[in-house]
Amino acid sequence: MLRKCFLAMLFCLGVSLPGVEAHAAKDAIPDQFTFIDQTGVSPSTVVTSGRITITGINTAAVIRIAGGSYSLNGSAYTTASRWAKNNDTIQVRQTSSSSFGTTTGTILTVGGVSDTFSVTTLPPDTTPDPFSFIDQTGAPIATQVMSNTVTVAGINTPAPISISFGGYSINGGPFTNANGTVNSGDTVQVRFTTSSSFSTQTSSTVTIGGVIDVFSVTTVAAPASGGNPSFTSENFSGSTNCAFCHNGIVDGAKQDVSIETDWSSTTMANASRDPLWRAKVRSELTRNPQLAGVINNKCTRCHAPMANFEAVTAGEPVQIFDGGFLDPAHSRHDEAINGVSCTLCHQIQDSPELGTLAGFSGHYVVNLLKTIYGQYLTPFANPMVNRTGFTPVYSAHIQASKLCATCHNLKTPYVDENGVVLSSTPESEFPEQMPYTEWEQSSYATTTPKSCQDCHMSRTNGVKMSTRPMNQNMLSTRDAFARHEFVGGNALMLDILDTNRQQLGVQSTNFPESLAKTQAMLSGAAGITTLSQSLVGDTLECTLQITSTTGHKLPSAFPSRRVILHVTVKDGQGNVVFESGRVNANGSVAGADADSDPATFEPHYDLITRPDQVQIYEAIMGNNLNQPTYTLLRGMVYLKDNRLLPPGFDKAAAPADVRVAGEAQADSNFVGGSDRISYRISGLTGSAYTVEAELLHQPVAYAFVQDLLVEPSPENQTFKGMFDASSRKTGRIALHTFNVSR
Repeated sequence: MLRKCFLAMLFCLGVSLPGVEAHAAKDAIPDQFTFIDQTGVSPSTVVTSGRITITGINTAAVIRIAGGSYSLNGSAYTTASRWAKNNDTIQVRQTSSSSFGTTTGTILTVGGVSDTFSVTTLPPDTTPDPFSFIDQTGAPIATQVMSNTVTVAGINTPAPISISFGGYSINGGPFTNANGTVNSGDTVQVRFTTSSSFSTQTSSTVTIGGVIDVFSVTTVAAPASGGNPSFTSENFSGSTNCAFCHNGIVDGAKQDVSIETDWSSTTMANASRDPLWRAKVRSELTRNPQLAGVINNKCTRCHAPMANFEAVTAGEPVQIFDGGFLDPAHSRHDEAINGVSCTLCHQIQDSPELGTLAGFSGHYVVNLLKTIYGQYLTPFANPMVNRTGFTPVYSAHIQASKLCATCHNLKTPYVDENGVVLSSTPESEFPEQMPYTEWEQSSYATTTPKSCQDCHMSRTNGVKMSTRPMNQNMLSTRDAFARHEFVGGNALMLDILDTNRQQLGVQSTNFPESLAKTQAMLSGAAGITTLSQSLVGDTLECTLQITSTTGHKLPSAFPSRRVILHVTVKDGQGNVVFESGRVNANGSVAGADADSDPATFEPHYDLITRPDQVQIYEAIMGNNLNQPTYTLLRGMVYLKDNRLLPPGFDKAAAPADVRVAGEAQADSNFVGGSDRISYRISGLTGSAYTVEAELLHQPVAYAFVQDLLVEPSPENQTFKGMFDASSRKTGRIALHTFNVSR
């Protein structure tokens, strides 16, 4: 710089030195330039410097680059040497290090003057954002449980992970207890086995990059109270009091037909122990606490009817949880836990309301004279009167479907998204379950009469109905005796009640018999036949007819139930070439829209051409926003109801409460008693195939269970654990196999 100033002064003074003019005209040494370094750069990122301007030269200066490339006056980036002129601009570019916390440099040299453009990557960060496992309560003892999944975030390099108890899984992989590493975006889930003791907490500590969270699971309280089935209350008597005389009886073939024994292993006997009912009630209370009074009252009319009746009659509060009927210390606990018991059903009067809207939804009328209604004329009354104070009399209504309608036709109010009740009258309420009205629309109510009791209570002959008096010659032998089996299709709940007797306070050991009868009823509920079949070119086509023999829709009643048509096509070597409706071990159905996204549902089909199309016979509730819902009090309409119709059902003339909804309404092959569905499978190369079609029944759909878990509660966790452990999530109704060849 001093040299340049000296030469300029001589020039101004007019002093000339030999050769000076020539040297000044060729100044290729620029002023010093400086790049602004960058820090906090992501690894392996292309980084461009700011633009510098070359000044102080009057002739071209050579450009050299090391550790990157440069752009001269906005031209393409290069590493080749070029010449810079005064006022030229230059930018340099490099790729940052692939490692965190590392500095790399690009050296630009122009006419011998250099500067380094330095880029430093982000420092390594192995400390994730806080994560949280949701603690669980009410878990079954000695049972494997899994946490919710958490997503690792806030790190930029692999972070160490360790666990103190149990195992962890990364991204759904195998569980391990070995130390490992996780990356940003990975999901982590914890699994361990709960304590073998009641009311005991087990915890697992997960540490990721120094951040800790504890997943704790507390087992259920000590076994639930089974109540005292020998209780007596103002208007009722416990089932054991009835068993004293009505157990130990046989039919003409010496087959045990004990009334209380048969009843004890039914869902009616265990209506208030039912863990799905408890979980669903808790969920509804959580979502609409402002309607707690309505929920507690409506849900106990039929699941704890004796406790409800006594409490309402006495002006006492009606409450299920939190010190309510299910609390062993509650004064009405024994009445509640005895379920739908003998002296409830047999005291319902033959009132004008039976079988009408006024009598639905648990609006039965109980006589206050301790009159027990039965199916036989001239009962021998003295033993019952003397022992219990109840008087048996004959009444035809005890064998009529309208008696069942009191609880099995249920309408509920519905609310909007803000919890405001939208229904204004009983007529406008939501038809949550209506099997009685479905039966009224069937041929079983008219041309081929069969009552609910005819199907759900098998008949036998030669029965002396009591073990008292001791002189049995005083009793008449009765024929067409209705066994108190109350057989339905819910094998799942019977299995849960049987497997978890201690935890649920269940006292019966008769479930194997009830389960066998349940499977027999399912097997007779519907059938599958082939109407047509062909294999032309690369396409197999067949049409199946599903025929229902039930007196109501299939499935009927509570809208958690569904029936799946599972169709499998195998080639000559037994390889599956097409499958629609495969049920997974967890109860989900491959291809069923609702099982992957509860905001959707599978439509009704008349033709299936792809594996992700599944014929599911079900009722899908919709709310006031026309969205699918699994909250009972949000149910306003059915967005889909293609449940198989009973024989004789005219879908064009059916009342609104039991109408067909969705695509099935326009399906001309979906009629009373049957549905036809076709399959067209292309891309086949073989000459012969085997088609297997089975109709599967699920008492609780997968999406219904998942919805229960939105708000964790002891009741929800208890049911989920029992549901997961059961092998009866799915039962077979029918199986049909046939061959198709060219």
